[in-house]
Amino acid sequence: MNAARWKFAVFALVVLGVPGGLMALDDPRIGDLGKLALILSPAVAGLLLNRGLGERGQARWSGVPLAAGVTLAVAGLALAVAFMTGVAAFGTPPAAPQGIAQSVGAVALTSVLEELGWAGGGVALATAAFGRRAGIPVLGLIWAAWHLIPAFLKVGLFPELETAPPAMLLAFVASCVVYRLLLTHLQLRAGTWWAAAAGHGLPNMALAAALAAGVGTFDLSAGWWWFPAPGGLAFPAFAMIALLLLRRTAPRAA
Repeated sequence: MNAARWKFAVFALVVLGVPGGLMALDDPRIGDLGKLALILSPAVAGLLLNRGLGERGQARWSGVPLAAGVTLAVAGLALAVAFMTGVAAFGTPPAAPQGIAQSVGAVALTSVLEELGWAGGGVALATAAFGRRAGIPVLGLIWAAWHLIPAFLKVGLFPELETAPPAMLLAFVASCVVYRLLLTHLQLRAGTWWAAAAGHGLPNMALAAALAAGVGTFDLSAGWWWFPAPGGLAFPAFAMIALLLLRRTAPRAA
């Protein structure tokens, strides 16, 4: 195994093993530390192992709002399908404005920190280890496992995944691979990891605001396949369509 693959293996071990090991211990305080490690470990490990972001050239900042718009459209279409199929519904009690602001702010912070690791150091490490064609799907698989470990441990971070049937978990893994391909394309097109951060963060912030404001709830008994996020089928389908359309307009970007 060459040095680049050793570095990627260490990255995967840290981001999966450290938070998972802490959350698996039967101590609520250490479990909370594991949740913090879950958010911070990709950024810390990725930037240290890669010795920075690994970005080259000048950023095309117009690609950042493009990334946000593309992923917001993907998430919006998936949510519309969820409402049409009865998986999403209106009518929950709204939170106070301060609660909505706190929810959106927390999601914005965690999304940026998450992409600082996965899009920042992670993409560079995966590409150096396996090349872009294979490296980004491999990174997507590690990203999926990063979500699934706390779901299997049932620590309350991803409640829909904690009770998901096996088919939904498989769909979630496939969604993470497709979503990572889309975010990486947007990142490379813009020349900065901030495109992936915007593309990941804005839909999460919009959904958090909508849920906190009482726009709706999700009933997976109506059909888990219409869950409007990774884990359902509409989200990766729209994400793949967006990726194919973007590649047609900029075939050399990713």
